[in-house]
Amino acid sequence: MDAFCTNVDKKARPTAIGSGMTSTDDRVLPGNPSFAEVKRITSEGDGAIAYWKEQLLALPRVSVLLGEHDGYARVKAVAVPPFAGGAESRRIFMELRDHGTYRWFAMNAYDLEDVCVEGKPQA
Repeated sequence: MDAFCTNVDKKARPTAIGSGMTSTDDRVLPGNPSFAEVKRITSEGDGAIAYWKEQLLALPRVSVLLGEHDGYARVKAVAVPPFAGGAESRRIFMELRDHGTYRWFAMNAYDLEDVCVEGKPQA
């Protein structure tokens, strides 16, 4: 995991990243950001990027768009940028397998939990 917590007393929580990932609305937003753009946006404050070899995520509509036929998207990475208070959703980024090639996609997530919190890192 790459953590971009602004305060040295804060640590990124993998559970918060997972909560954001599983709270999406099963739709991709227009455009495909580059990894450099995703990293820049995520590192502007309390954000984090988590990586997997390949994590299955139930996204029935998105999986069809990506060429999957079992209702699951294949996730290689999730980036949760800092959250601006007051909104009902946040934009997160997922690196998903798209017809055999991994690409970054933006999605709306409804879990507004802070990724960086005070305390010790969790395993």
